[in-house]
Amino acid sequence: MNYLEMMKKQESARIALVEEGVEYSYGQIVMLSQKMSRDSTVFPSKCYPGRTHGICRKNIAEQLIEFLATIERREIPVILPDTEWERSETFCRDGDACMGVMTSGSTGEPKIWYRTYESWAGFFETQNHIFGIDRNTCLFAQGSLAFTGNLNMYLAVFSVGGTIIAENKFCPREWEGLIEQNHVNTIYLIPSKLMCIPRVLQREHAAIRTILSGSQGMNREDVQKLKQCFPDAGITLYYGASELSYITYIRDTEMTEDRGLVGKPFPGVQVQVQDQQIYVTTPYSLQGINCPYTVSDRGYLDQENRLHFIGRSDSVVQVHGRKVSLWHIENKLMSQPEIQSAVVLNLMDSRGNERRVAFVVLHEQQELSPGFMADLRKDLANYEMPARIVSLPNIPRKESGKVDTEKLQEIWREG
Repeated sequence: MNYLEMMKKQESARIALVEEGVEYSYGQIVMLSQKMSRDSTVFPSKCYPGRTHGICRKNIAEQLIEFLATIERREIPVILPDTEWERSETFCRDGDACMGVMTSGSTGEPKIWYRTYESWAGFFETQNHIFGIDRNTCLFAQGSLAFTGNLNMYLAVFSVGGTIIAENKFCPREWEGLIEQNHVNTIYLIPSKLMCIPRVLQREHAAIRTILSGSQGMNREDVQKLKQCFPDAGITLYYGASELSYITYIRDTEMTEDRGLVGKPFPGVQVQVQDQQIYVTTPYSLQGINCPYTVSDRGYLDQENRLHFIGRSDSVVQVHGRKVSLWHIENKLMSQPEIQSAVVLNLMDSRGNERRVAFVVLHEQQELSPGFMADLRKDLANYEMPARIVSLPNIPRKESGKVDTEKLQEIWREG
């Protein structure tokens, strides 16, 4: 069994994908994939040694069709984040790998990891039940399938014959029309994109019954803003990793002011915490991983066995012998009424000294008040305070939702 065979099992005439107004039925996607698999101009050579084939297309439909065409050729597809990523390292695989994913993992260096069909498809029934996805789902999503969260969600929806409304470009002001025209009932976006919607929507949309999100934190205040636009929607936030798939989830009714609260483990997944290091045991991991496995995230379990995320291990820095969590500083910044989002980095100044720099996005028509730093000192110790605050129109992010730290460093150097 593979993903192309999964697509063949669905009703041929049923609409699987609508990309920027162009409809593709399940039958058309299968036909186009099979046709592409026979096209020697598409597969003149491998991007990587062995059976691995890199996919460098930008449009979602083209990414999906080439992904399935590569499977038809009994090769291993990897959708690349951009055409400039080169192979630096691959992790072991055996003959039953059906796909690869490119990830920077915890090192920042691009790597290819491999998956079996069952490592995702074997969990679709469970995740679809938790996420409320079925044959009647019409899901809106934005962004490349190189983001494994998008690719997984697409395939899970296709596994039950649902429909995806896909947008390549990030343009929230156009989304309301698309949601209405296509009778969308489910939205899947990372929080930084999702929270753009309340600022541009003109009215309530009662047809939205489900909102799914992950890769970043959310809290009760975010839920309240979303409920003003989507009063009947149930909201589910998941915590996961490319290496481990889904780990925990939380419903909107359980969310608190703590953005780090990411809920209880998915069925079949075990979470342990040792010295604040999160370890996960799951049958749905990448090949070559031995569980319990950690992706260097830090957290703790409360008395109800709910996981609280408190940052990555590399977000903890030493300041005069004290451990300082940059993630903790970010959360305290976002608790200030003027600030919508924040990222804190330790960066070198022109003299080679490390300085803590806070990049912030302010709420519309807001400015930092003269007493802002004094208010912030009520929440942070002197040694935790940012040396400088840089106001930006938005925080640059990659498709996965991860902060684009390289761009922030460029902004810092140029400023």
